[in-house]
Amino acid sequence: MAKSILTSYGVERPAPFAGAVPKWLLFAALLAAPIAWFIEVCAGYGLASQACFPREQPIATGLKISPQVWPGSLALIIGALVIALAASAAAFWIWSRTRQEVATSYGLIEGAEGRTRFLAVWGFWIGIWFFLQILFGAIGFLAVSACG
Repeated sequence: MAKSILTSYGVERPAPFAGAVPKWLLFAALLAAPIAWFIEVCAGYGLASQACFPREQPIATGLKISPQVWPGSLALIIGALVIALAASAAAFWIWSRTRQEVATSYGLIEGAEGRTRFLAVWGFWIGIWFFLQILFGAIGFLAVSACG
């Protein structure tokens, strides 16, 4: 019914490719990287702090009480990196699928017009920035001693 009302007034649908991709995939592409980063930071902090400070005072033996901390933290970092890359790739796929949603061009760059296309562009850049954040955290994790 809404389509007939819009067409009777000569108005085009504002987002013609809104149904081209599933909504859950669009929101997963937007939110997966920040959620993966948040889980990686919180769980990694919990692992490292429990291994180094199980009580009020740090333990003298370092990581000997829990040798699973380093591999566990590394697995969290790698998992978060993979999720951030997958979210960014999904957002890029959504953007490329809805690229022709609005036929406008601004020279070398394209406008992010249309709801799906706009959210896909944001999802791509959010994924890239959180990937870099996780990567820089991984460099710090590898460069600094665990209980130092």
